[in-house]
Amino acid sequence: MGTGLSSSSKGDPVDTMRRNDICPHVHTLSKTQFRKMVRRKFLGEVNGSIPKSASIPPEVKENSPAHVIANAAAPFTGKDDLLRTQTILHCEACAGVGEGKAKEAKEYVADLAKKSKIGAICNLELWLCMHCGKMACLDSTKGKKHVFDHYKETGHSVWIQCHDSHIFCIPCQKFLYPRELSGSSAYERALDDIVYQWLLTLGRVRVWWRVLDKNGTGGSEGDSKIVRGIENFGNTCFFTSTCQALTHCPTLVSKISSLYDPDRPIQTELTKLMNVYWDSKWKNNYINPRPFFRAVQRNALFGQYGDHTMEDANSLIVDILNGLEPKMVNETFGVGLCSLITCRQCQGSRDAGKDALKTFDKDFPEKPTSLITSYAVGPPPKHTALPMETVLSLAICSDSDMTPTNSETEVKENKKADGAEDRVIRKMTIHMKDAQRPSVKLEELIQRYFVEESIPDYRCPTCKTKGGCHKQVKPKRLPPVLLLQLKRFAPIAMGVQIKCHRKVDIPKTLTLDNPSGGKIRYTLSSMIVHDGGMGGGHNMCYTPVEKSYRASKTAKEDEKTGAEGDDGWIWFSDRHIGAVSHDEVKASEPYIVIFEQA
Repeated sequence: MGTGLSSSSKGDPVDTMRRNDICPHVHTLSKTQFRKMVRRKFLGEVNGSIPKSASIPPEVKENSPAHVIANAAAPFTGKDDLLRTQTILHCEACAGVGEGKAKEAKEYVADLAKKSKIGAICNLELWLCMHCGKMACLDSTKGKKHVFDHYKETGHSVWIQCHDSHIFCIPCQKFLYPRELSGSSAYERALDDIVYQWLLTLGRVRVWWRVLDKNGTGGSEGDSKIVRGIENFGNTCFFTSTCQALTHCPTLVSKISSLYDPDRPIQTELTKLMNVYWDSKWKNNYINPRPFFRAVQRNALFGQYGDHTMEDANSLIVDILNGLEPKMVNETFGVGLCSLITCRQCQGSRDAGKDALKTFDKDFPEKPTSLITSYAVGPPPKHTALPMETVLSLAICSDSDMTPTNSETEVKENKKADGAEDRVIRKMTIHMKDAQRPSVKLEELIQRYFVEESIPDYRCPTCKTKGGCHKQVKPKRLPPVLLLQLKRFAPIAMGVQIKCHRKVDIPKTLTLDNPSGGKIRYTLSSMIVHDGGMGGGHNMCYTPVEKSYRASKTAKEDEKTGAEGDDGWIWFSDRHIGAVSHDEVKASEPYIVIFEQA
């Protein structure tokens, strides 16, 4: 682009911090200049104004590779302040081979254009130079090192990963952002605002906010379906997507619609929100969930929720369920589990939970559940926390998945022979490791959850044999509504926390063994997805179109239109809603999945 970043202007966080507190190269960045640079390059901003209709930024020269990509991008309709532009993130070096006329450049451009139509581009190999705006790729498996080519040519040292928003300093050989990677929060004050500006731009470039032909309706006359957006208060996409997922769960809607308990404000406000959502007389296309959000803020046990605070959707769901009537929650969502320890030597088995309690106190009763509160310190809480078995957390990567490949083993054996560049590349591409693995089926993740595992240090209390015992979690009861969390934000490599981008195949129907005998068939109700990484991202929700009809109070009209036979999907992103293809849903990264018994 050619626009360099000057030193920080007065008042910028980067400038106000003491220079010996953080990486010296951060002080070459300016939030103001970075904002102008990315908004002009990606959004076509001219003199502080962004075109309200889809357009190709003026920086893109006609017939250039970037221009070809833009012209081939997904079509857009309507006008909106948050409309996605036609700029697609791409490596300028790859698209510019032979001035864009080479076969490999054309194939690269064509592939990006195709994927962009369904939001399927996961730009894990793309980095943006925070000094000049150059986009370049870094993928050691393909021998692409265009980031380092630009660094050697210009000396531009600080880069932001286009998809996960990680910030890395090449000469310092370390991550600066986020703290989960840098190991320190010292950089957050300096870089938070800069990352926020990038996320606002990224959201428009990708498919976080769109204007679609088939947007939802607030129940206008002659329209048989009701789908609405939910207002975002700043950084509350985790909240809006969770509200949509729960609202499109007919089992919960039917059970909660008549419940009222003044001592349970979360339940009261959720009931009101659902009643308004499905009221065909309510004409607005979106709902302001402030009363419900305030109730969660004041009564949450796990999360800390604010308008501009990013939180975890899984913690939010647990807090919401904890605020509902316990009997109803356990009947609807409760998964009965038992943990058994079996000795291979004497073939004896014990209840692991009861065994642990007896280790704590040998005089503990045989049936301790009813007396557990007597062991609590201090007065009992007004509403006790529900067991975490209301949400099953499934690991996406097994221990065998984390075993180094041959190439990784070779790297370790030849570590001394590695140059500084190779070491930096391995560090910069740590987030790509799991994304390169084959996709995994949801059924396989559930099987892993219940797999038997050995306990090497456990001694059998019966035969006194050590190391011959195995532990296994088994289901005792499966609920009408099955809540599954895919553990994408877990420590998976090098002792740091990184988002796992591995694809998970989510079926529309799920059949599980019934602990009481036979089979239980579930249908997909909704799923919350997360686009982005540890540095920042956006939560959205998808639901099969038949669920939007089925949960509606206009069931008779739905039967006339044959809506339940539709195989489409509804997409929700804050206020923005619309019909999308199955290809788009398949390309997403699900985080919370909700199934209901058929």
